[in-house]
Amino acid sequence: MSTHATGGTGRGDQIPARLTQVGPGWHPLLRRLHEQLLALAADYRLEEFTPKLGGLRIYVADRFDDDGEFDGAWADMAGALVEAAEAEAERTCEGCAGAGRPRFHGDQHGTWIRTLCDSCHMIRTMPAGPAVVATPTNEPAGASDRSGP
Repeated sequence: MSTHATGGTGRGDQIPARLTQVGPGWHPLLRRLHEQLLALAADYRLEEFTPKLGGLRIYVADRFDDDGEFDGAWADMAGALVEAAEAEAERTCEGCAGAGRPRFHGDQHGTWIRTLCDSCHMIRTMPAGPAVVATPTNEPAGASDRSGP
C-alpha cells in the first residue's frame, strides 16, 4: 500500500523553498525538520509556512493511500516533528540561532514580535543615525581633538 500527498509535489512546496521567509538563525532547525520529513515521505508538501508572533506555523499536507484512505500514522509522526520544531523556534534566536525569546518592538513603521537573543534584539532596536563611540573618559570620540571656533 503506497501513500501520497494531496496536491502537487514540487520542491517549492517543501521547506528549503521557504527559508527566505525567516532569519538565518532558524535555518538549521528547519533544515533538520526537512530531513526528518523527507525520511517519512520524500514527497511531503507544505500547506502553510508562516512566521507569526515570534514563532512558526507549519502545516503539512495530509497523505492518502491508493484507496483514498487517510494516512493517520503519517499525520501523527509529521505532526509531532512539526510541533517540536515550532517549540524550538520559540526558544531560538531568528538572527543567530542562539538562545532567544519573543521580543516586542513598535515604532512609527509598525510593530513586530520576533524571537531574538539579547544581542540581536539590541541590534534591531538601536535608533538610526551615527553611532556615538565613547572614549575611556566618557567623552565622545573626537571631542578632545576639536579645534576652537
